[in-house]
Amino acid sequence: MTFVLRMPANRGPRSHRKALAVRIFELSVMALITFAVGLMVMFTVQYELEVEPKAPAREGAQLIAARSMARVRWASVKPRLIARLAQPHALELGKVWARRDGRVCGLVNGWGSFGGLTGMTRFYAQGDEPVFKQDDRPDFEQEWWACRRDRYVVIRDGSEETGFCPTKLGRERCHDVVYGRPE
Repeated sequence: MTFVLRMPANRGPRSHRKALAVRIFELSVMALITFAVGLMVMFTVQYELEVEPKAPAREGAQLIAARSMARVRWASVKPRLIARLAQPHALELGKVWARRDGRVCGLVNGWGSFGGLTGMTRFYAQGDEPVFKQDDRPDFEQEWWACRRDRYVVIRDGSEETGFCPTKLGRERCHDVVYGRPE
């Protein structure tokens, strides 16, 4: 058995004020939500524009000037990188490049404290000093992604992967696998 209760009819100025207050509250909540969504869209677009990769140096005078700037920066960073890693053998480098502001970024296969190779490790130069992720700097990831976005001029071409497989020894021992079978 079902009962239907009748709703009382709105009568008088008090019920109209209550309905108006409810309507104003609903509209203000919708306006607040619309404002919040607008802010989210604005910040998303701003972020996407900020992280968009920048174009490398073009042909001509711009490229020549960028290459000479990069060579000068690399000439001051490389000896400090060698001294910092203190390796018995020559450095094994991956890709190394310079940003528009002159900061040198890249990958290097360094020797660990126990004497073994660590695999390709990311670094960037703060001034002339190389900075590695293992240095526990809080802004390392942010600086590294700024390096990844701004590859103004390539100093040395090489692998952009980290780890063992992009190293010289790793290329001999690692295999690309497709559906469980080596290529």
